[in-house]
Parts: sequence; C-alpha cells; structure tokens
Amino acid sequence: MAFESPTRRGAKPSFRARPRPAFQTDVHPANRMGGSAVQKQAQWLSRAAEADRAGDAVQAELCRQYAEHWFRVSRGQE
Repeated sequence: MAFESPTRRGAKPSFRARPRPAFQTDVHPANRMGGSAVQKQAQWLSRAAEADRAGDAVQAELCRQYAEHWFRVSRGQE
C-alpha cells in the first residue's frame, strides 16, 4: 500500500502554529530578575554557584554565560 498524504485524500493541510513543548528550566530568560546589569550579573553568578553545588555542570555553565552577558552589558560592550 502506497503512502497517501492528507492532501491526496482531499484534506487541506493545516498551517496553524503548533504548540511548543514546555521545557522546564530554572534559568530561562523568562524568569525575569530586576535590578541593574551589575546586580543581574551577581544573581547569575549566584545561580551558577548553586548549580555547581547541586552537581549540574551544564546549568552552571549556562548561568555563567548569562553572567558574562550582563558583565559586558554593564561595561557597555554589548
């Protein structure tokens, strides 16, 4: 039996946006933190230290990258 696409059977293809999968991370930028760039850098470094203590090296590195971003923002480099 040959594969039949939905369009061959007369159904119209759906171009509606599909819902995105819900990824649960504690460091997603949607978790907004207030304060200046220097304060945000300190907060991300704190989160990195917590992740290191928890043994999550990937999350710790991600937090350090966010901290570096805010360091550059505070210095006017980005």
